[in-house]
Parts: sequence; C-alpha cells; structure tokens
Amino acid sequence: MLSQHPLPDEGRTAARSPGRPRPAAALLFTLGALLAAQLAHAPQASAEEENRGRFNRNTEDTSGQGGGDDRGLSAHAGITITTRGGNTGGGGPISSADTSWTPPPCYYAPTYTPTEFKQSFEDYLNNTPLHSGKGEAARMHEEAYGEDSEYNDHNLDREGEGMWWTSVINTASNDHEGQLACDEPTFWVDFGDAPPDIPGVPTPELLAELAYANTRVPETAIETNPEAEHTVNLPTWIWLDAADYQPVEVTAQVEGYDIWATTRAEPSALTIRPGTEDASLHPSSGTCPTGDGGAIGTPFPGGAPEQAPPCGVTYLRATHATGPYQLSAGLTWSVAWQGSGGTGGDLPDGTYTTAQDVEVQEIQTIVR
Repeated sequence: MLSQHPLPDEGRTAARSPGRPRPAAALLFTLGALLAAQLAHAPQASAEEENRGRFNRNTEDTSGQGGGDDRGLSAHAGITITTRGGNTGGGGPISSADTSWTPPPCYYAPTYTPTEFKQSFEDYLNNTPLHSGKGEAARMHEEAYGEDSEYNDHNLDREGEGMWWTSVINTASNDHEGQLACDEPTFWVDFGDAPPDIPGVPTPELLAELAYANTRVPETAIETNPEAEHTVNLPTWIWLDAADYQPVEVTAQVEGYDIWATTRAEPSALTIRPGTEDASLHPSSGTCPTGDGGAIGTPFPGGAPEQAPPCGVTYLRATHATGPYQLSAGLTWSVAWQGSGGTGGDLPDGTYTTAQDVEVQEIQTIVR
C-alpha cells in the first residue's frame, strides 16, 4: 500500500530546487514526526484513496489478463503497473530468496497537474480543521507555489506541459526509517525532461524493484501419482503442467516520462519437502529443475511402480499412527529485468510455496 506526504508541506522551508541543502534539523524532525504519526495512526485505505495523482486511476486491462485479482493495470501515484502472462487463478506474490531484499521504502512520482495541485491546497485550507501550524504551513505554501512565487500560482499557465512530483511512502516496506528519507518538497518536472538526480527519483532499477514487488504468480499446484493415498516404499511421482506456469512480465512506467522497466519471471526449479524425515527424495536434494519446454517432473508413464521418478518422494513410514504428513512444494521463479536507456540485470529469485496433507498406507504381504 502506498501513501503520500500530506499537503501542504507542513514543517518545511519554502520551496527549493531538489538536491539543495536541507532545512534546519528541527524542521526535518518535525516533518519526520508528522509522517511517523501518519504511518502509525492513519486508516489503511486503498491505493486509489491514498494516492490522488493525475494518473491514479484504475485502467481496464487491454492484454486480456485483467480481472478482480489485481492483474492487469494498476496505478501507484503516477506510476502504472502492467502485468502480462501467468495465470489468473489463485496464487499471489513471490517471496524473495534473498531475505535482505526489500521493496523501495519511498520514492518520488508525478502526482498533480497544476490545477489539481492548487485544488489540493484549497481543499486543505477549507476542509482541514484548524490546528497548530496550519497557518504557517499555508503561508509557506503560498510563498513557494502561490501567485507571487516563481511558479506563478502553481504553474496554472503551464497546464499540460509537466507535472508536480511528490514523495510516496511505500507502506509495504518494513524500512520505517527509509520511508521518511524522501523529504524533498513538491517539485515540478516538464514532460520529456529527466527528473532531478536525487535519491528516490525513479530510475529503471527502482522501477524494476517496484515491478518485482508487484509480481503475482499462480499457485504451485503439483500433480501426483498416486493422487490420493500413498504407499510405503513405493515412489510418488510429482510434476507440474508447464502450460499452467508461463512467464510473468510486469512493467512499471512513469507516465509522461520515458522511464520504465519490465521484469520477467520464469519457473526454474521445484523444491519438495516431504513433511517427515522418514522419506527419500528424488532427486536426493529435493530440487527438481526445469526440463524441455519448461516442464518440471514427469507424469507416471506406467510400468514397474518401483522405478524412481525424476521428481518425487518415497515415504518409508505409514501415517496411521502419526496423522498425515504435510507435503510442501515451492516453485522458484528466476527474475530478470530490462529498462529504458538500455539498462537491465537480475533480481533475486522468488518462490511461491503451497502444502497439502498426504496419507501413507502400508501394505502387508503374506507369504505362504
């Protein structure tokens, strides 16, 4: 979920060009306290409610992959997220194999047209209850963006030529200190111009990280033989239908500016955990790599049931005394990205794991 700094910039100095020296420490502390309070106490609204940007609207998915499960197009305060491929049924976000990886805690994005920026200020004046600092905040805003400022009343005479950019707090991040790092006042960028080179302004790499955080993959639904009750000392064959696990591409793009990145997640391995130490894995590592055409594992071909599968498990003890084992299957997705300006690279592998209960029977053989 994303949330923006309150408007106007309470506790800040008058407008300055991004990257110029910071205001006094006391003012920064006040800003940090305000934002921390907002994060801790503000009601959790939807992205549409929290982000009031020019491009903050839901858009129908033109790729035919959209629906009620957050696939297709979505808007994050001036940044559109587009998903292509994958499967719309079940599933969810991937978990980074690199436990130190986190999505960007904050960033800047085009949020207001000139008219919207002025309207937001007027809404603040007219609809916000009187509180300590409101008058000073209004005065500072007028000095920075009003009729007598360098922007000639919020740049109303430049409607359609650019956007006002604000900081965006990514509440999906656990880096609470980092969420407060994007502390530049609202600034203007003409369409076609590069935004200022300051930390938090979207680069292709930052957009790739946002796309990664918005990657949704299908549920890892393995096929097994036997399907129901398994048998001690007889292998269980495990496989995935490659047709259900196509690559997933996610594009994050700054609307109105030539900055974008596309991630591509592809299945690369399936990791099996039998749920008990009384089992043998096939292969012994429990990790089944992808094969030709992206297939993982092989359906049981018939014939001798004792033959070891390329991907599977052999249980060595029945469950009648212990209850069912929990068989888990984690599908690893390898993620690479490319972006504007010829950029690109790799991101951490992601996984999506599901589990199911299995019953294991023991067949007694009578020798006469």
